[in-house]
Amino acid sequence: MAFHVVPACIFASGFLALAILSYFHLQQPQSLLWYSQTGVLLLVEWILSNLVYRLAFHPLSKYPGPLFAALSDWYTVYWIAEGGRHLEFDKQHKKYGKFVRFGPNRLSINSAQASRDLHNVNSNTFKADAYSSFKRFFGAEMSLTTVDHKAHAFRRRVNMTAITPTAVKEFEDQVTPHVDEFIDIISEGVGSKKEGEHGWSSGKDMCFYVSFCIADIMGSMTFGRTWNVQRDPKYRHFVKDLPNGVAGIHLVGHMQSLFFCNLHKLLFKQLIVGVGNLMSVSRSFALWRLEQTSMPYRDIWAALLASRDPKTGESFSTEELISEASLFIIGGTDGMITATTSTLFYLTHNPRTLERLTREIREAFPLSPEDIGKKASEIKCPIRFASAELQSVKYLPACIDEAMRLSPPVPSILPRVVGPGGMEVDGEYFPAGVNLGIPHYCMHHSEENFAQPLTYAPERWFHEERERGLKDGSVPVSGKESVKMQPAVGLAHGFTPFGAGRSGCIGKHLAYQEMSIVLARLIWLFDIRLDPSSNLGEGVGDAKEGRECRSEFQLYDRFVSSQNGPMLQFRYREELAA
Repeated sequence: MAFHVVPACIFASGFLALAILSYFHLQQPQSLLWYSQTGVLLLVEWILSNLVYRLAFHPLSKYPGPLFAALSDWYTVYWIAEGGRHLEFDKQHKKYGKFVRFGPNRLSINSAQASRDLHNVNSNTFKADAYSSFKRFFGAEMSLTTVDHKAHAFRRRVNMTAITPTAVKEFEDQVTPHVDEFIDIISEGVGSKKEGEHGWSSGKDMCFYVSFCIADIMGSMTFGRTWNVQRDPKYRHFVKDLPNGVAGIHLVGHMQSLFFCNLHKLLFKQLIVGVGNLMSVSRSFALWRLEQTSMPYRDIWAALLASRDPKTGESFSTEELISEASLFIIGGTDGMITATTSTLFYLTHNPRTLERLTREIREAFPLSPEDIGKKASEIKCPIRFASAELQSVKYLPACIDEAMRLSPPVPSILPRVVGPGGMEVDGEYFPAGVNLGIPHYCMHHSEENFAQPLTYAPERWFHEERERGLKDGSVPVSGKESVKMQPAVGLAHGFTPFGAGRSGCIGKHLAYQEMSIVLARLIWLFDIRLDPSSNLGEGVGDAKEGRECRSEFQLYDRFVSSQNGPMLQFRYREELAA
């Protein structure tokens, strides 16, 4: 029986009344007014018949969800623009259960089994219609938007040859100068424990500093040219507007009728401005890079230019190069900003975890005897990008994973459309054309996947520690988690911050190295604490999760995420006298 049977009956009654009215109207003498009234009646009848179909006869009509969502995609458009879509999904799943209809042809499934079924590389699914707007804005296909499996596989294979673990190590010369610059900027106003106010700096909004550091790294790694936003404000608008730009593209993708008469520019001007900034800046850098015949070091552009499909020998065309480079900027900037700032947020809100990570990093990279007593500015940090020594500190990626579990960089859904012949997902059959997706925030917060899901506990990522809980027994993290959970590997079906299957992020290894070097360098050099005068990044209230939770890092869901904070203070570690 259809879930919306009562509203459907109401619309059906209205449709019947209109049909009777139309019958009598057709008996009247014809005139200009008669034709106008006929047109209006037909339009209203068409709308009502569509509403009745969506509520009572559509393949998804049996699934629960908000009534407005079943009637119109304006429901999705509103929540993307508002920024709380992930929290709305969580609210609806808590109310209705595993299946929630969030659009006339869209269904959210909060289930690790559904994640397994949808993300299987052989699943009968394709990129949903929401992605097609990216091509409309950028003018060319990219890996993110390519529907054809064969074309997508070609792009993916070429991209993967550009960022293998061996290739990533070669980016050290592009990454390290920007991390050095980042540390220098954080050092401004920092003292030691021996100085006034115990050496603590003024509060620093880490979203601001991390955003510009990550952007400079991605500019150099992708195009061999820095944005220089850490020191120069010229391109900062691009970094700040990137989430809004992606939100604008994604929003219009869910309701492409907004392209009619440029309604999207009228209704969502602020978001669409972000789209324009995103396109113009990334394209200008790509065109500049095209003119460079030789570079002193390797970058992603050169790697993509030289890469060939291992199966066919094909390479990217110029337009494909530009679109893929733009995708690297989108995927490699905002997601890393969210993951890095959220890790800092949860570490500083959980001092015991920060203390353990600090100890493990400093023990892995000890100060040399000759460094003791030197000024901090004179000490060369021994931590190197993508080094085996850094990757051996397993607690660091566990802290990152746990932060991404609680505050995933893509909080809502990566939508898929069911292919010809339909398919079964978590025991339910769905016909061709239906849009399905996994709500990442909801799945990561589900007790079905994680014991005590609202607790920040990096220990859950280690099998032996899951089994015994924390040593003092205060946070028992054993439970339903799979034994396959490992730092930087994850629980494949219940933990998907990088997507999965055909749509999984190929830059995952690069992302961990990038986040790790920034976090490790900060923690190696500085003591860190929350600014006691600021609650930036926190929720306001006493709830256990959501906007009113003080211990949850607040994200604004733009398909990718935007955020503020945390506001932190720094001082040099006790061994340094400067």
